[in-house]
Amino acid sequence: MANHSRRDRVGIGLIGLGPSWEQRYREPLLRMQNRLTIRQVYDPVEARAKSVASEFTADVALSLTQILCRPGVQGLLVLDPGWLGAGALQRIASCGKQIFLARPALQQSQSLKAILEPAPTSITTPQPSNLDQQCIPELGLRFTPSACRLRELIATRLGPVRLIQMECDLGANCAELAHLVDWCISLIAPPHKTTIRNPQCQRAERQIALEFPPLPFATQIRYASLQQLPPEDRDPRFTIVCEQGTAIIANRTQISWQTSTEGEDEFLVDERSEIEILIDQFCRRAMGGLNPVGRLSEFLRAIEIVQSLDGSVGHH
Repeated sequence: MANHSRRDRVGIGLIGLGPSWEQRYREPLLRMQNRLTIRQVYDPVEARAKSVASEFTADVALSLTQILCRPGVQGLLVLDPGWLGAGALQRIASCGKQIFLARPALQQSQSLKAILEPAPTSITTPQPSNLDQQCIPELGLRFTPSACRLRELIATRLGPVRLIQMECDLGANCAELAHLVDWCISLIAPPHKTTIRNPQCQRAERQIALEFPPLPFATQIRYASLQQLPPEDRDPRFTIVCEQGTAIIANRTQISWQTSTEGEDEFLVDERSEIEILIDQFCRRAMGGLNPVGRLSEFLRAIEIVQSLDGSVGHH
């Protein structure tokens, strides 16, 4: 991996550490210190902020205003904003810096929608179209090692997706189900019909069904279905039927695929994690790049699809 001088690294501010810091974000950020420099940390627990700031040779911010206005910070990682109160995400998103909205932040659907609501025209406040570009949601399912490999296989061996069958926890909250719906949409297209089958039955017998438009010059409707994961399993299991073969994703690092002439079981434990990929893309955006990553509006579209199921699944 190429070395970057401190001047070339992206200046980062951390907002809210929370319970996910040690489990999800600390190790990837430590490994990426040749790509970014954490300059300031803001957290309601002062001792925790000081500890993390010391580990990364950063400063402690005494207020949200201080970190939003900090010179030399091109991007903000919003890891756990739940304690900040109403309107905080809008304020953060409007500061003019690149914003990474981590998975805990994506639980706040109403606050996320407010970010993209039209505001009075202002010279200093970015408008919704710009904010949609500046706010990068942590859509990690799109970038797991197995999902990245699937995209390669679709392009080279399997062909376009015709059907996705997903076993998952239909009792998960709205945001978690939205991650799964977003993953399906990212592989196919926005659906034109969404239904829930057997809504009055036990959860194990329910099914969310998405219908997608056919491929160009074709008439066959494409589908995705989400059904309840067997109780003995923990990870969602994805079966992807394509024009020229089938793939099965058992977890974030394991994919099996088969065509009429070849197939393989692949274990991708040495690949970069989805968080590293997303933060790397975030850093490129913060330095002025236009690399394609998921938009906030795309995640909100998935939220709306789940919420349109009239409360039959998930918890809002």
